Amino acid sequence: MPHNDPLVIMLAIGDHDVSRVLIETGSTIDVIFRKTLRQMKIDISRVSPTPRPVLGFSGERLMTLGTIQLPVRAGGITKIVDFLVTDQPTIYNVIMGTPWLNLMRAIASTYHLCVKFSSPNGVKRYGESKRTPGCASWQRTSFGTPSPNPQLRSTTRSQKLAEARKRPYPNSYSNYRSRRLSSEDIPGVCIDGICHELNVNPSFKPIKQKKRKLGRDRADAVSAEVEKLLKIRSIAEARYPDWLANSVVVKKKNGKWRVCVDFTDLNKACPKDSFPLPHIDRLVEATAGNKLLSFMVAFAGYNQILMHPDDCEKTTFITDRGIYCYKVMLFGLKNAGATYQRLVNRMFTKQLGKLMDVYIDAMLVKSLEENDHVAHLCDCFRQLNLHNMKLNQAKCCFAVKSGEFLGYLVIHYGIEANPKQIDALLNMASPHNKRVVQHLTGRVAALNRFISRSTDKCLAFYDTLRGNKMFEWTNRCGEVFQELKKYLANPRFWQNQS
Repeated sequence: MPHNDPLVIMLAIGDHDVSRVLIETGSTIDVIFRKTLRQMKIDISRVSPTPRPVLGFSGERLMTLGTIQLPVRAGGITKIVDFLVTDQPTIYNVIMGTPWLNLMRAIASTYHLCVKFSSPNGVKRYGESKRTPGCASWQRTSFGTPSPNPQLRSTTRSQKLAEARKRPYPNSYSNYRSRRLSSEDIPGVCIDGICHELNVNPSFKPIKQKKRKLGRDRADAVSAEVEKLLKIRSIAEARYPDWLANSVVVKKKNGKWRVCVDFTDLNKACPKDSFPLPHIDRLVEATAGNKLLSFMVAFAGYNQILMHPDDCEKTTFITDRGIYCYKVMLFGLKNAGATYQRLVNRMFTKQLGKLMDVYIDAMLVKSLEENDHVAHLCDCFRQLNLHNMKLNQAKCCFAVKSGEFLGYLVIHYGIEANPKQIDALLNMASPHNKRVVQHLTGRVAALNRFISRSTDKCLAFYDTLRGNKMFEWTNRCGEVFQELKKYLANPRFWQNQS
């Protein structure tokens, strides 16, 4: 009979028979949960502290606690599996993805609720032949029993930072409301004297761009965006504007459309705001030594600042249904970052450099002692409530030992390279033109502080960009490129960071 039940089986992992193992063919990682390790009586110190961000099933980004190697036995075949460890609530004990399926050369059938694979004794069928309609409400009462045939145990990994993965769960936030926000919940930050002014140079002649034709899909995306912005009163209809810009529609990674406005001409007429932004390296280095960290991001941050009334009509853009101007500051306007930094510096005057660091809309609360973290968070929330600034709940992470901040992985003992940046370089194909070489050198620059003598290692890349000579990717460049990949993939590279 047709059904929509998940494929759930039992596997021998380590010395235990573990039930509630979800076979997920859409997952590119194998996941074991911290509660599962606790019930298996596996010390958390065996987890190698190499956290990395992963994308959850609902699209949110999660930070893992690290990795652990455990033997997994099915049908008489044992494979050593690299599990990512996470601390998320779930009804499952383990999630096995395509890495384990590929190791086993197995075929998973969600229709038959089983996994088939070849073994020395023939084809094995592993799983339940019956449906499991109660899986969503099932709750374990006993975890499992030791396996009658214990297999190879994984060796103990680095013991360092064993305590760095123990997350406290403060429960003293009762005075602060937490709910999911929508764009309609953003009335604007309340602080005197803070709004975005363009200060257009009067010597520049206003420019009205001619309307560009958009395809049907892009035009529909613009119409939907205009409808949403009108509903939340972020834009208003404009009449007789001096400046006029076109809408620009680009496709996101998830396949949806992002609607922007081409403010190239307007930005040329605006002088640069010299308000200083914090030095990223100093902010990242200042996180070292703190036992607890909380990462926060403002909800639609730029849109929480209003435009100066005299400058609203200068942001007018044209669509198929009319012309509209922005009442709120938006990404793409010159000096928007400086305006936002000026705002947060005024909001958190007493907290910056002591218990908080802020870079535009990215906020970090830090505590040298765990017992002080709740008080520090309350101090931060008090300022947010005072000025009516909203946070993006999906992008906030509270009271953790490590996390991603300004492109780096920060841990209480120091800084680590972002695995996403390393993977992007490792998966990069050999460049075929100068633009791709520029992408390569940019990715190397992002990892510059983690690569010893990076300039010497990448000198061949820079030589291809010098002068106006024709692009040539020599054999020497190819060798250097492969050596760089081998250097980044070497486990010693990760050990040196720790």
